[in-house]
Amino acid sequence: MHYIRVYNDGHQTRFEDREVSFEPAVFAPPAPELDVSAAVPVREMLVIRFTAGWSDPLHPSPARQWMFVLSGRGETTAGGETRPWGPGQVFLLEDTAPPGHGTTILEDALIAVVRC
Repeated sequence: MHYIRVYNDGHQTRFEDREVSFEPAVFAPPAPELDVSAAVPVREMLVIRFTAGWSDPLHPSPARQWMFVLSGRGETTAGGETRPWGPGQVFLLEDTAPPGHGTTILEDALIAVVRC
């Protein structure tokens, strides 16, 4: 599974394309094995609803968090690079120090947030 890591390199916020690794495992016995990723401890889960036209200035993420785009479209800017996104896109936000990232919502969006 592809995801985009947003992180601060000490000077600037950047994007990094990454992949989740999977290993065969028995997830729900007695069901057959499935490919399963490593477990990640989480603190909370919430869903954010954005309206088209919403935009924010550069800001750091309030926490280390995964963001799963359920619906809608937008674009996020970090380190002078802008990436469009839509349903199915996954982000890992680790830019908890300035300068951060900025987002513009192009189409009403629902995003599930899982804080670590």
